[in-house]
Amino acid sequence: MPYGRSIITVHNFLDNRNRGKLNLFFKAAKENNVKVLKRLIGEDVDPWNKGAIGENALHIAALYSNQEALVVLLDAFPALINNPIECDLYKGETVLHIAIVNQNVEMVKELIGRKADTRNARAVGTFFAPRKKGHYYYGEYVTSFAACVGNQEILQLLVESGAPLDPQDSQGNTVFHILVLHPNKSMACKMYDFLASLIPEERVLHLESITNNEGLTPLKLTAQKGDLTMFKYFMKKRRQTYWAFGPLTSTLYDLTGIDSWDDRLSVVDIICTSENHAARTLLEITPLKELLHYKWTALGYKYFLLCTLLYILYTIILTLCCFYRPLMQETTDGKETKTVRKPLNEAYETHNDYVRLFGEIFVVLGGFLILGLEIPRLIRKGPRHFFGNTVTGGPFHVIMLLYACFIVTIMILRCLNSEGETVVMSLALISAWCNVIYFARGFKHLGPLCIMIQKMILGDLLRFCIILITVLIGFAAAFDVHFQAMNVTLYPNFRDFPVTMFTLFQLMMGVDNLPGPPHVTMPKIITVLYMVYMFFAFVLLLNLLIALMTSTHFRVSQERNTLWRTQIAATTILLERTIPSWLWPRTGIPGEILGLGGGKWYLRVEEKNEALSPEKNERNSQKQK
Repeated sequence: MPYGRSIITVHNFLDNRNRGKLNLFFKAAKENNVKVLKRLIGEDVDPWNKGAIGENALHIAALYSNQEALVVLLDAFPALINNPIECDLYKGETVLHIAIVNQNVEMVKELIGRKADTRNARAVGTFFAPRKKGHYYYGEYVTSFAACVGNQEILQLLVESGAPLDPQDSQGNTVFHILVLHPNKSMACKMYDFLASLIPEERVLHLESITNNEGLTPLKLTAQKGDLTMFKYFMKKRRQTYWAFGPLTSTLYDLTGIDSWDDRLSVVDIICTSENHAARTLLEITPLKELLHYKWTALGYKYFLLCTLLYILYTIILTLCCFYRPLMQETTDGKETKTVRKPLNEAYETHNDYVRLFGEIFVVLGGFLILGLEIPRLIRKGPRHFFGNTVTGGPFHVIMLLYACFIVTIMILRCLNSEGETVVMSLALISAWCNVIYFARGFKHLGPLCIMIQKMILGDLLRFCIILITVLIGFAAAFDVHFQAMNVTLYPNFRDFPVTMFTLFQLMMGVDNLPGPPHVTMPKIITVLYMVYMFFAFVLLLNLLIALMTSTHFRVSQERNTLWRTQIAATTILLERTIPSWLWPRTGIPGEILGLGGGKWYLRVEEKNEALSPEKNERNSQKQK
C-alpha cells in the first residue's frame, strides 16, 4: 500500500470532546464498524475534518477495503466521493485511486455507480512523482492507475464508464506511455493488448501518436529507454504478412516514427543519440536492421566514400597551399638573411601564384561550407548532444568547427599582412589532418578504433590531464623555490616557473634526464625532490593512464560490432539529411501501392519461419529417434 495503516490523529485545534468523537469516527471507518459510524453520523460529526496527511474517513474506509463503511459514508455524505487528499505527499489522490490500487473491484463498481470522477481526478503528490523523486509513478489518472496495477476487470469498468484514455499527466504521458515505463514488461504488454482491444483501432492509432513533453510517442519512448521486450512487442504489432510460401514469409513493417526520412525525432535518431547503452541493441531488431542495412549498402556507403575522398583531396590542397605560401628572402642589417612572408600586393604575380590562389579559394569556400553545415546542427541539438555523443562524432565536430574558424582567421590575417598567419596555419593543418580519423567510421575494422580514440580523449586523457596539471604545478613550484637561489645560467632549464613546468613534463615522459652541468654538485634536496617526483609522476601516474586506456580498449572491444552499427546508423542519418532528396530516394513502399492506406510507408522483409523450416523439422525428428 502507498501509506501506512495507523490510526490517524486529528488537528490540535479541536477541543477534547470533538477530538474524541472524531478519533472514534476515523477508528470506526478503519474497523468497518457500521453501527458506530451511523451513530456518529446521527450526532452530526463533521465529515470534512482531515487527518494528519489530509485524508478523511472515506479515504480510511477505502484504504482498508471496508465496503460497508464506505457505502454508509457515501449515503450520508455523497459530496465526499471526489474529495482528494490534501498533503504534498499524496496530493490529489481520491477514493477511486485508493480502490484501484487495492484492486477492490466491488468498491470500484460502487464508486463508478455513484458518479466518481474518472476524467479529472489526478494524484499529483510527490509520492507518485516520476523517476527518483517519487516511489510509484502511476500516471496520475485513474485509468493509468488501473493499467499499472494490471487489473483488467477494473480497467474495463473504467473504459466502459467513459473514462478517457488520452489525458496527459504533468510529464505529458498517456496511459500507453505509462505502460511502456512499467517495470513488469510481460504484464505491461498484456495490459497494452487488452486496452487496445477495448477501443476502436482508429482510437488506438490516435493514442499511439500522442507525444509527451519530450516529443516521444510510446514507441519512441521505448527506444529511448532501450527496452528490448517492449520494442519487440511494438514491432510485432506493426508486422503484416504480405505472402507466405512454406517457411518463407514476406512481411511488411510500418515505418511511421521509425524512418528518419521525414522525422527529426525518429526511432533511429533516438537510438543514435541516446546515452543508454541498451538502446544500441535495438538496431539488431527487425525492421531496423534491414532498414539501415539497405540504406547504407544502397546509397550511404557510396556517398560516404565519395565524401572521404573529397575531404582527403581537400586536405592535401590545403597542405600544398601552406607549403607553397608566398615567401621571400629579406636581409636585415646588411648581414643576416631570413625568410619572410610576401606582402599581399606581391603575393599573386606569377602563374604558380594564381594556381595557388585557386587552391586557397577552394580551401576558404570549404571552411565556410563547414561552418554552414555544423553551426545549424549545433544550434538544433545543443552543445551537450552535439559534442558529447561519441557515436555521432563527439570531439571531431569540435575539431571541424575549430578548423573552419582557423581558415577564416587565416584569410583575415592574410588581408591584414599579419605575421600571426603562420601560427594559425599550423593549427589549421593539425585540425584538418586529425579530422581524417573521423572518416574511419565508414569501415568495419577502423570504426571501433575511431570510437576508442574519442572515449580515451574525452574520458581517460581528460581526467589524467587534470591530475597531471595539479601535480606539475605543485612540483614545479617546489623546484622553482630552490632554483631561485641558485645560478640560473648553470641551470637554464629551471630559470623560471613556466620553463620548470615544461622541464618536469619532459622528465615525466622520459625524454630527458635531470639537466645540469656535470662539474657542479646538485643540492641534495633537489635530488630528493626529483626522486619523489619521478616515483609519483612517472611510475604511478603514467602507468595509471596506461591502465585506464587498456580498460577502455577492452570495453570498446566487447561492443565493437554494436558500436560500429550505431556509427553507421548515425552516419546514414547525417548523409540522408545533407544530400538533396532527389539524390537520396525514400526507402520503402508507399501504402497506396500496397492497398494499405495513404500517408504511410512500409518496408518489406523476407523472413524465415523456423517453426516451419524443413531443416529444423528434420533435426527435431532425428532427436526424437
